[in-house]
Amino acid sequence: MDCELLSPAGSFDAACAAFAFGADAVYLGLRKLSARAEAVNFSPEELHSICAYAHSLSPRRSVYVTLNTLVRDDELSAACESIHAVAEADADGAIIQDLAIAALARRIAPSLPLHASTQMFVHSAAGAAAARDMGFSRVVLARELSLDEIASISASCGIETEVFIHGALCYGYSGQCLFSALATGRSGNRGQCAYCCRSRFSDPSGSGKSAFPFSMRDLAIGKDVLRLRDIGVSSLKIEGRMKSPLYVAAATRFYRLILDGVATENEIGEALADLQTVFSRPTTTLYFGGANRPEKIIDPETVGHRGFPIGKIESIAGDRSSRQIRVVPARAIELHDGIQIDLPGRPYGFAVESLRLYPSGKSAVVAPPDAPVSIGLPRDAPRLPVGATVSCASSQAAKRRLSFPAPRATELVQTFPVDVVVTVARDSISASAQFGGQTATVSIPATLEAAQNRDKTAEAVNRAFSRMGDSSWRTHSVSLNDPEGLFAPASLLNALRRSLCSALDEIASAASAQNLSDGIASVAQWLAEPIANDPRIPDGLSVKVRFDAKPKAIDCAETVLQLSRADCRDVAALDAHLEEWLSVAPRIRLALPLVARNADLSAVETAVRHLVARNRSDWEVGEISMLHLLRRIAGDSVSIVADASLYALNGAAARELRSLGIGAAVIPAEADAEDAKLLCSKAPDFFIANVESRPPLFVSETKPLAPWAKGERFALKGPGDKRYETEHSDGLWLTRMAEPLRVPAPPCACRTRIASNI
Repeated sequence: MDCELLSPAGSFDAACAAFAFGADAVYLGLRKLSARAEAVNFSPEELHSICAYAHSLSPRRSVYVTLNTLVRDDELSAACESIHAVAEADADGAIIQDLAIAALARRIAPSLPLHASTQMFVHSAAGAAAARDMGFSRVVLARELSLDEIASISASCGIETEVFIHGALCYGYSGQCLFSALATGRSGNRGQCAYCCRSRFSDPSGSGKSAFPFSMRDLAIGKDVLRLRDIGVSSLKIEGRMKSPLYVAAATRFYRLILDGVATENEIGEALADLQTVFSRPTTTLYFGGANRPEKIIDPETVGHRGFPIGKIESIAGDRSSRQIRVVPARAIELHDGIQIDLPGRPYGFAVESLRLYPSGKSAVVAPPDAPVSIGLPRDAPRLPVGATVSCASSQAAKRRLSFPAPRATELVQTFPVDVVVTVARDSISASAQFGGQTATVSIPATLEAAQNRDKTAEAVNRAFSRMGDSSWRTHSVSLNDPEGLFAPASLLNALRRSLCSALDEIASAASAQNLSDGIASVAQWLAEPIANDPRIPDGLSVKVRFDAKPKAIDCAETVLQLSRADCRDVAALDAHLEEWLSVAPRIRLALPLVARNADLSAVETAVRHLVARNRSDWEVGEISMLHLLRRIAGDSVSIVADASLYALNGAAARELRSLGIGAAVIPAEADAEDAKLLCSKAPDFFIANVESRPPLFVSETKPLAPWAKGERFALKGPGDKRYETEHSDGLWLTRMAEPLRVPAPPCACRTRIASNI
């Protein structure tokens, strides 16, 4: 396929804006199971309409639906209904994080293409291959990857790749962020992120220093999208389902101009300026070009929209009641534009209510570029420094340029072709059509006379049935059965057409309901099947510690040793330290690294092959690439536990993991005591209750920019005076709560876990 430009659609208008300005596809969420639960999102009826509109355009456009949240057991029925709605709307794919949703989709809508969400944490060729083997047709790659890594994965994974090119960034790897869930009770993995990474943190030692140490600049790849296209990336994705239709229009237009290659540099520059007036933070290319300094990635001083810089404050005149700033704007500004002025912390913004040309003092509606102008300040404006940057944060001219027509009503109806047979008799007139293997037949009593011109009857029938009104049907062909050459009035034919459409609607509705019922029954039968126990995984307490810790005897059924990427690079040292552990803890399980990028895979694979050859058969994995690597090397000969980061939050996910060769799963940290109790009651032989742990809230490639931070470990104080710690470990920056997370073990749990600083 050609490289696709994929735009966000948090609302119906945003989707229309995307298509109007050149998007090949949009992604959107339903009002359930969307990782942007606070977006407007779509009802099933609106989804039908936008799919119909997208598919009616020339060339045809695509619609992908995000079902990318984790679900609990009591939400599985609603998940089945959402999957069915996506398939019924003829959407072009579903974007999924929870393996349970993928498993349900294969049963409810087996022909629906599945895309592995960036929340699935795919950051290597092994991860993409794992997604392919699980039945996904596309993988949305982690944002942290470089161009070289993206090229390598795209060339080798055997499925389509999708890459983010513009928009807001999460501080940590998507899908591995627990900060919002554990700090506020609002789970980002369930669409309720509180954006803790945009919060102000301070030095807990009392120095008075504070910053936004995790607040990321916005991603902006710009013209490098051409390089992504050239290396075979299938889809170029703009972030922004929480953004306005105006933003979607501006961002889509900017990248469409670049990709089409016919715009001048001035036109591209103007499009970028319009985009920045709609919404813009300072930008970064993250790790697209390789290693990058945190100062180029994080903006620790200011959060929020900044706008397009148009100049600096040249001077300030007037008294408190009528102050003006003098600016020489690089772009035209007009009344009611929004102006922002850079100040520490947050910019100061206001709407332009007064413009005077300088030095004439003449009032103006529009001030031209490159000419001095005085802009009136609100009475409550703070003290502003001369030399401060002035930005246009809302442009009336940009809004006019980015306006678009609404679709016509006829473009919003999904239609299906039918072959219609009309039969005319002396005492009735009838019509029939087939859909889904069933025939709809309707008849209207009538007293019909011979036609004076038989051709006129055929013309009237074709005219009446050539258009099916605003129904879901369109005529593929019309056949007339009129052996006696009778006359049928237009009013009767129109009534017959309406009756036929209603009958077809009933058939389609019944078929849809039956398909959903059959799918739910299939899911229920699957969920009722017991999960086979893996006797190689011991009952009782397991304790998880770092492999490089000093070995010591631990009173537990199993000691789980967390390997780092560094541990895997020296097989001899790994062997020696493992022998030390075996001397004090004979029952050992080895946990593979959580992050292993392409450059790490060879060393990890060498270490795994070496250890499997030495009869190490007990393993733990935290993401799908390591599961794929382990199964490829050892097949079914090994015992595998899924760590909490694989998110077995419901029985369907547990069964899916079991089908992939996993014998037990640690209950995710996002699960509360009631969740854990329910999971263990349904499958006590599969779940491991994590009774004490310090899970990473952020797993990041980027060092936080905290002005008080010294060395590779430091403390932070966040909102509500909660304490956190950040450390550099195995090339990653991990942020944890200062105190362990403790959850009582469910009474029905036969396996429990303590994870010490992992």
